[in-house]
Amino acid sequence: MTDALSEHIHYLSMPHRSDLYRSAIKSAVPANASVVDLGCGVGVLGIFCLEAGARHVWGIDCSDSIYLAKETVTKAGLGDRYTCVGGSTFQADIGENVDALICDHVGYFGIDYGIIDMVRDAARRMLKPGGVIIPDRIELTVAGVSSDTCRDKASAWSKEIVPEHFHWIDDQARNSKYSHDFEPGELCSEPAALGVVTLDAESPEYFSFAAEITVKGDGIFDGLAGWFNAHLGADIWMTNSPLDPVSIKRSQAFFPVAEPFEVKSGDRIAISVRARSDGNFLAWSVKPPGGASVQKQSTWASTILAKNDLNAASGGPLELSSKAKARLFVLSLVDGDRTAGDIEAIVMRDQPDLMPSEHATLDFVRAVLNGNTDR
Repeated sequence: MTDALSEHIHYLSMPHRSDLYRSAIKSAVPANASVVDLGCGVGVLGIFCLEAGARHVWGIDCSDSIYLAKETVTKAGLGDRYTCVGGSTFQADIGENVDALICDHVGYFGIDYGIIDMVRDAARRMLKPGGVIIPDRIELTVAGVSSDTCRDKASAWSKEIVPEHFHWIDDQARNSKYSHDFEPGELCSEPAALGVVTLDAESPEYFSFAAEITVKGDGIFDGLAGWFNAHLGADIWMTNSPLDPVSIKRSQAFFPVAEPFEVKSGDRIAISVRARSDGNFLAWSVKPPGGASVQKQSTWASTILAKNDLNAASGGPLELSSKAKARLFVLSLVDGDRTAGDIEAIVMRDQPDLMPSEHATLDFVRAVLNGNTDR
């Protein structure tokens, strides 16, 4: 719960953010509308919708935040107009189609927090034809980076303080996306428009963008900075641009190159970015000046894959893990007659060593029966 509290007070503390959403909701959401808030957190945006005249809001979230949302709307006397739904937005069924969808899963780079998949799925299953989506599109911007701090982030695993056995992780680090609060002086080029993502039921699975940036000073090229400009409705936009005075001050994304290189003022650098709609895969390439080889990076290269992940990707045979087998055993005892206490007693009698200790076994059984798939 501590993580949920710190995460959402951080969102509420961002300058301009709440005011922008209030204005957008007031202008874009019809009076007496029904609304679904995807990944609602503690329920802030849904309450904004009710204050603006919405008839009913469904707030959906799979984190502990949903309990805070439920308690909040109850205390505020809004419980009859705000329904809290615990669980994944992809599995939720609210029983009707709504007038508007709202989703604040806007990442450091706009599309890197799963918003495309969430909105696409909900628009197909929950939204009336012609319904409102907030935000409805996201503009992506990139710029070159020359920054000692960013260079240190990307090379942290190859520094002397790290035992030599772990230096190989440097390759993983350079295929990772980082959050960073860029100062204008860390940008070695003017910003370049990368592309626009439209959020609706027809959003594709993959996106591919290309741009060219022009270096504005001599230095070392360390990678790319990326940020967003999200259209919330009418003429209302929300951005985390480090160059915009009305930025919400959300961190931007830093994408390192494999090998930093020297650049001079006026150099032109071709870049491309590919992204998967779930936000879990991002690939970027940078073509240095002077005919040097293109540097290609991808978050896929920093993904740690287990044996079953590799088998699934290759089409090989799959096996249940020991934890999956234990979960299957517990679930096999659910027959419609036994209580949770009955099942706990059977497991502790027949397989008390399901986990390394009796306490862990009992804790595991309770987690499985409560639907906690993380255990």
